[in-house]
Amino acid sequence: MKTVRVFFKKLGRMKFISHLDMTRFMSRLITKSQIPVWYTEGFNQHIYMNFALPLSLGFEGMYEILEIRLNDDEYSNEACLEALKRVSPPDIEFVRVAEPKMPMKDIAFAEFVLDFGDNISAIKEKLTEFLNRDSIICEKKGKKGKIKEIDIIPKIASFSFQNDKLVLCLTAGNEDNLNPSLVMDTFFAQTETEELFYSVTRTAILDKNKKIFE
Repeated sequence: MKTVRVFFKKLGRMKFISHLDMTRFMSRLITKSQIPVWYTEGFNQHIYMNFALPLSLGFEGMYEILEIRLNDDEYSNEACLEALKRVSPPDIEFVRVAEPKMPMKDIAFAEFVLDFGDNISAIKEKLTEFLNRDSIICEKKGKKGKIKEIDIIPKIASFSFQNDKLVLCLTAGNEDNLNPSLVMDTFFAQTETEELFYSVTRTAILDKNKKIFE
């Protein structure tokens, strides 16, 4: 038995699939692919799957990672990739399959691109000033629904504007997850700026040294 990581893109209409539904979808897709996947033992057996970092509803993902286990050590990564490609829908693009190089606990950051279209010029200066604050206190809902106040500035590793898009590098993994939607909701509320439509794409998952997680 060997563990492999499947790297894929979640695009277009698939961004409207929740993480729970994505888990069900991947289970059915893997079954259809007929790769020699390992099932958990016990009464309720199911395919072993572990997503590196769940993607929020409505976000596209250019660097998504799913970990699975294969029963056949001789089954090549290339064969696994081709089998998945054969059954994938248009908005799921499998990129590669490889053995893990880093433990999941090493995930520390995620990079997001926020696209405001032509509206970025109207808020760019105010947004820059906001993100350069020494402290930004806001309310965040925890896993159990408990509301707590946090300072999001220490969780924003960096920000920049590239091709008129906002690029955010935010803390990720376990309780350190900072969602870019919370950053923008806080910006609109605290600066009394009219809310604008924007799209979000997660472009990378990084380790504590800001190296690509593999």
